Amino acid sequence: MMKRIALVGFGLLAGSIASALKQAKRPTVIRAVSSPATLARARELELADEFFEYAQVEEWSRDCDLILLCGPILHILKTIDALSHVKWANEKLNGANSIDAKLNGAACLVSDIGSTKVEICRAGSKLPAPFKFVGSHPMAGSEKRTCEYNDPAIFENAYWFVCPPEGTAESVYAPLLELVKFLGASAVVFPPEHHDRTMAWVSHMPQMLSSTLAASIPDRLLEHNYQHYAGRAFRDMTRIAASGWAMWHDIAVTNRDETVRALTEVRDGVNATIEAMQKLDVVKDGRPAGGSFDATRGSVAGGKCADRSDSLEEIFKAGNEGRASLFAPGRNAAAAFFEITVPLKDKPGALLSVLHPLAEEGLNIRDIELMKVRENVAGTLLIAFKTEDEAARAVKLLRYLGYEVKER
Repeated sequence: MMKRIALVGFGLLAGSIASALKQAKRPTVIRAVSSPATLARARELELADEFFEYAQVEEWSRDCDLILLCGPILHILKTIDALSHVKWANEKLNGANSIDAKLNGAACLVSDIGSTKVEICRAGSKLPAPFKFVGSHPMAGSEKRTCEYNDPAIFENAYWFVCPPEGTAESVYAPLLELVKFLGASAVVFPPEHHDRTMAWVSHMPQMLSSTLAASIPDRLLEHNYQHYAGRAFRDMTRIAASGWAMWHDIAVTNRDETVRALTEVRDGVNATIEAMQKLDVVKDGRPAGGSFDATRGSVAGGKCADRSDSLEEIFKAGNEGRASLFAPGRNAAAAFFEITVPLKDKPGALLSVLHPLAEEGLNIRDIELMKVRENVAGTLLIAFKTEDEAARAVKLLRYLGYEVKER
């Protein structure tokens, strides 16, 4: 068990780690490293036991089992550079006269939570003894950034990538794996290159596409304010376009090549879709291609569609399969919930009337989403539970109360 952890960059995620440790009454000493204002707030919230400013690296870097760098990527790189120059770690050993004989030979594990890994791990590999660097990246977060929004459950069921140097024994990064398990996340041991290649596709490229899509709303819509008529599809696809530039700047400059590669592959897919659309024989004068409403699949030799929509159909089928693959059983830790849906009435207190009985029953909700909101219809509430038993109890209770509940 860790005796002391230093959380460098005490924002939302560092605060959430500290909160979880405090909540569980772990005997681990929590060392907060941040700006004076943030340290003052962390002290008020009683999230840490020791408090240091960034510049006090000679002090806060000592006597730790784990140093976890929790700031933005470029700040992480800056901190690694500062660690590489700490005097006590660079002094030559001179028997008992050395700085505690370099902590009596005990290694100090250094890790991070940055969204890219290759550059960070490359820099970390150059740290002097007694530091041992193993990069990591939890797939968790929020639009909130400060420690006052700490959530001890924020990592539950999230993937947490751990990227040790090739050939590193698991015992070297055991304190990190212990922390990941304690926080309820699922550790995934990955080479840094595989991490950045994967994140380019499933995180970084989608962000670039979302921002591009929102930035590309044409003037012919904007000048009439027609963008306000956007449905859920467009709103969902552009939700992350509201992301701040600072974090994404750091991601872009540390994973440019893989993200460009992913964008290029999507561009090829978009071009294929455009080509498939251009092949279509469209409806004319209210009549489909071929002039007959019965002239659909099978009406042309080879079983093809009369309107030449085969290529577009194949793209849709491939899309169906790609989407389904995200939720393959046993593969997606974040999807390991049991969900129910509850239609709500359009009246004040409708949401509370569902959630309050569940709380009274002691049922712990792990995720919640309000779907299909329309005028005079409050919408459908999606509620997720950790276990099948909790979901079944919720269904039974809400049906008893007169709700039309469906299991997903």
